[in-house]
Amino acid sequence: MNMNYGFLKDFAIIVGGLVTIFAFVNGLLEYRRQGRQKREEHFTLLRRRLKENPRFKEICSLMFADDPRLAQIDAQDKRDFVGLLEEVALQMNSGLIRPELAHYMFGYYTLKCMESKDFWANLTLDEIYWNLFHDFAREMKRMETSFVFDRRKLRF
Repeated sequence: MNMNYGFLKDFAIIVGGLVTIFAFVNGLLEYRRQGRQKREEHFTLLRRRLKENPRFKEICSLMFADDPRLAQIDAQDKRDFVGLLEEVALQMNSGLIRPELAHYMFGYYTLKCMESKDFWANLTLDEIYWNLFHDFAREMKRMETSFVFDRRKLRF
């Protein structure tokens, strides 16, 4: 009879331990899934702001065509555009967006912006407040020169 109680006690401890381990692992997996979902939401919001803002669409259109009319775009709209790209840089630096994804989805816009003389016509390019943008643009240029498509790296 004593032996049965010892066996039941050991069995209960083992089952309790396994349930605890299962719950812990399941909690970790859920935490990771929610983190990935949050990163995806941040990314989608940035992408939507870039693609759905009429002023940003106009800036991109003029920038891609190397149209001199870009010089007449309101300076505040241009600052807002650069600010959006800096938000991408911040999220990349914070680990919310992978560098490869930032490059693939925003690198082209960043480089076109950096290289456009008309974009910077009514802004000061070397202003200290553009340091994050310049750093991000240099990183996007570095990534562009060594870019090899790998879909496994383009994820949240």
